[in-house]
Amino acid sequence: MVTTVDGNAPCAVAWTTVIGVVTPLRVTVIVSPGAQLPPERVVVPPRVVMGGMNMGTGTGTGMDMPNRHLEVHVLDRRTLRPASNPTVSITYQALSPMMMRPVNVPVAVMVGLNMDMSDIHYGNNVFMHGGTYRVSVHVNMAYATYSVRL
Repeated sequence: MVTTVDGNAPCAVAWTTVIGVVTPLRVTVIVSPGAQLPPERVVVPPRVVMGGMNMGTGTGTGMDMPNRHLEVHVLDRRTLRPASNPTVSITYQALSPMMMRPVNVPVAVMVGLNMDMSDIHYGNNVFMHGGTYRVSVHVNMAYATYSVRL
């Protein structure tokens, strides 16, 4: 079963969601399985973050095909509307079953097909085995780290 690790209630098997507060923003991290990679309308194409990226397992091979969709929703904590033009960077790191080096995610700005701009989110398709991950999110000058178990 897929559960969150940050003290939130277990999620449905299909999705892992963790929510945190990055003052004055609410940041939600969602990891969905490959069988349900959502169709997206890319608003802004991906950019390389933090000097490079590797879409693989973090082993340096970069040969694994994406099997999960990692997305970050950034909302104004007061209004719960999408934050205006945030700068977002994302990394993830496998902690178990064995530790891997962090993987930089090339961040694309996306909106789900048939959705309006209230669904704007940031992230990309990534490769993640089952296990425990640290997902680090920088939004503007703030930073938050989430633990996610797949």
